[in-house]
Amino acid sequence: MSDALQVKDIRFSYAGTPVLKGISFTVPAGGRFAITGRSGCGKSTLLEICSSQRTPESGMVAWDGEGISELSHNGLVRARTRIGFVFQKHALIHNFTIYDNVALPLRYHRDLSEHEVRASVKALMDELGLFNVDKKFPNECTAAQACCAAIARAVVMSPVLLFLDEPAAGVDPVTARGITNVLMEMNATRGIAIVMVSNTIEILKSMACPVSVLDDGKLYDYRDPARGSHGAVDIFSALRDAL
Repeated sequence: MSDALQVKDIRFSYAGTPVLKGISFTVPAGGRFAITGRSGCGKSTLLEICSSQRTPESGMVAWDGEGISELSHNGLVRARTRIGFVFQKHALIHNFTIYDNVALPLRYHRDLSEHEVRASVKALMDELGLFNVDKKFPNECTAAQACCAAIARAVVMSPVLLFLDEPAAGVDPVTARGITNVLMEMNATRGIAIVMVSNTIEILKSMACPVSVLDDGKLYDYRDPARGSHGAVDIFSALRDAL
């Protein structure tokens, strides 16, 4: 079985300043992997490259054994239906109901009747605890409901790989724990591999997965602070104490 994600020697710069300096890691099918680090260190940029939203200067990214840089435009469009992405601020369409937000990928990418779309969407929303919110708009929902709706939209196409950028940013620990439970359930029951960027200790602890720190353009295991820069020692120490 292929790894869900392979990342090899990714390099990227902003205005001539190196941000990612040869990043490599793999995530097995059905696995979980978390990335943390100081604000502005390039975590979201790395996630965008891994999910084909941004092109690296060099290096390779493969989904389920397929190198995405080798794909044609149409091939990449098809391949993207096998991944899901949850944005930091959820990026729900504000003038769509929660139901229509979740249904959007199926309506766009699948040749399904509206009855089939409704059956799939309602089953998934019930699974994620999104009861009685299908007619609500995003600004009428709680932070937890908005996050779960974003997760539902990202997994409604049954992807093999799910990317999440700070899914619990700005929420309380109880809500963060609930979000983690949802993700663990998706991982366990659907076999979706998860790659997450987060600075929320509650999330990192509950996910019970490998955690790497992005520091000075490289990834380090959080248990190895001697390899990080002096400015990141506090992050390694906090993770070591919490995890």
